[in-house]
Amino acid sequence: MYIDSGLENHLKEINQGMGADERCYLYGDPVYALSYGIVSGYKATVGLPLNPVLKEMNTHMSSMRVSVEHGFGKTMNLWAFNGYKQSLQSGLSPIAGYFLVAILLSNIHSCFYRNETCDCFDCDPPSLSAYLSLV
Repeated sequence: MYIDSGLENHLKEINQGMGADERCYLYGDPVYALSYGIVSGYKATVGLPLNPVLKEMNTHMSSMRVSVEHGFGKTMNLWAFNGYKQSLQSGLSPIAGYFLVAILLSNIHSCFYRNETCDCFDCDPPSLSAYLSLV
């Protein structure tokens, strides 16, 4: 999915000519850790536990990831139809279309009522007109 999204190529373009300390990275699941531009939490190894700084970094980054995942939870709460496996069958239902519409409507909802991600990152959501100009 990561490769199909085009994010890897986009990150390569953005990072071209930048030093390692200036590059953009995505924090993601360890399953993607070997992909370009993806970083994941630090892991302890046998006989080499994580030091307190790395443990704190893992805790901090994990909290950021959880706040972003709240957005997906909000979508599922607002548009529960997307979670009913019995009614969503690949090839028989436009599942991706349903989900994209649910994300769009959830983002519009967030323009009016904020969300946990705004609270976590201490930022305001865009106005509805600003958001829709990006879509």
